[in-house]
Amino acid sequence: MADEKNGEENDAKSPTSSKTGGSPLHSAPNYLFWCLHKTSMSIVTEELENAGVDITPLQFAAMITIQLNPGIDQATLAYEIGYDRATIGGVLDRLEKKGLIARRVHPQDRRARALFIEDAGVSLVAELEDKVALAQKKILSPLPEKDHAQFLTMVARLIRDDLPHTGEF
Repeated sequence: MADEKNGEENDAKSPTSSKTGGSPLHSAPNYLFWCLHKTSMSIVTEELENAGVDITPLQFAAMITIQLNPGIDQATLAYEIGYDRATIGGVLDRLEKKGLIARRVHPQDRRARALFIEDAGVSLVAELEDKVALAQKKILSPLPEKDHAQFLTMVARLIRDDLPHTGEF
C-alpha cells in the first residue's frame, strides 16, 4: 500500500516490516543489501533454471568475464567478479567439465593458467544473455524505471568509493 504523503511502498513483504513492529536490523544497510542480494540471486537463478540449463549465476558471470577477457588468469577473474580464488577454482572445474571453458598454460607464467571460453560456452552465453537481462529488469522492477540508473549509480558508488577496499571486489 502506498503512503499518500511520500508515495513510498509499505507492505508486509518489505524487509523493513516486522510482525513485532520492526527492529533496527530491518533498516541497517548491511541487512537490506543482504536481503537484496538474496532476492536478486533468486531471480537470476530462476531465469537460468527456466532456460533449462545447469548454470549458476556465478558460472554465468565467470563465463561472460572470460569471454570479454580471453586469457584472463584465475586470480584476476576472482577479483573481477568479487569472489575468492578457491571458490572460483571450483566454478572453473565445473565449467571445464561441461566443456564451456578451457585452461591453458599462461604464456608469461607457466605456473598460472589462462582461461578461454570454448565455442559451446560462447553459444550458451549468447543463449542466456536475454534471460539474464530479463532477470536484471525484474530485480529493479519495484522501482520506477526513471530511477534505475540513479539507483545503480548510487550502489556502485557505495561499492567503489565509500567502502573500504577488501581486495575481494
